[in-house]
Amino acid sequence: MEILVVSYSRIGDTILATSLINHLIKKHSDAEFTVVTSTISKDIFTDMPRLKKLIVIDKQKYAGHWYKIWSFVKDKKWDLVVDLRSSYLSYFLEVNERKIFRGNQYEHKLEQFSNFLQIEDNIQPTIWADQQKYNNILKSKKISDNFICVAPISNWQGKDWPIDKYYKLFEDPLFSNFEVVILGATDKASDNTKIKNLKESLSIKVNNLMNKADMIETYFILRNSKLFLGSDSSNMHLSTAAGIPTIGLFGPTNDKVYGPKGRNNHTIRTEKKYEEFINDKNFTLKDSPSYLKDIKVSLVLNEIKNII
Repeated sequence: MEILVVSYSRIGDTILATSLINHLIKKHSDAEFTVVTSTISKDIFTDMPRLKKLIVIDKQKYAGHWYKIWSFVKDKKWDLVVDLRSSYLSYFLEVNERKIFRGNQYEHKLEQFSNFLQIEDNIQPTIWADQQKYNNILKSKKISDNFICVAPISNWQGKDWPIDKYYKLFEDPLFSNFEVVILGATDKASDNTKIKNLKESLSIKVNNLMNKADMIETYFILRNSKLFLGSDSSNMHLSTAAGIPTIGLFGPTNDKVYGPKGRNNHTIRTEKKYEEFINDKNFTLKDSPSYLKDIKVSLVLNEIKNII
């Protein structure tokens, strides 16, 4: 059996989509998979069972990426095509069964996937990478046995809690017993300066792994962490996949769809609802300040205390 999955390009969506793909792997024990993804998301498929081919193509102007994808998939008759990007491409392929996903803005993505494939069991994101390859990850990154992970920087400043809030949070005596491991990646000098200043200003032990751990390394670090706190980002989704308590901070992004789902996972959002942000005429995606300024340190601290 040959299954084609047209998956997402963005990392967060791709991590969530592993829940659906893993269900298909279990359901179709004789199937081989071809998966379409992007350069930034390809590592998620490391050691994926029965992966026959990974087609890595990034978005291009004038939908040029679809022509490239078409050249890879057009000459085969597929037993099943699952298109998570609702593309026209899937309608022109020779298939026995075709499933086109169309998302919404009012249900969690995992619930949408379950309804899409009529799955009754609870599905969760899965990272397939071989754990034995990462048994020494804490030692190699010089991380202690008792630590929490934070990801203060995402791909957009507008959805990040102001860095001064982290200063105030970590002043609490609760954190004196923990090492704080900072996760994430950025190519902005200003972001790296913020994290450098945060580390140097705190009296507690801080291990700055910004740009020093790839996606799979980050996942296995998270699996050993007592807690994750951070922006709506790929690191937050990796944390839910790792099965640790996860606190996601939300404002101008949709926690109904992307909030951390599962036991001991919590969303803390601004007083302003997602719909209010996107309908605000002053709302901007470009060079925006943090939209999470009204999330109080005391609220975040109390949530952490309830967990650890």
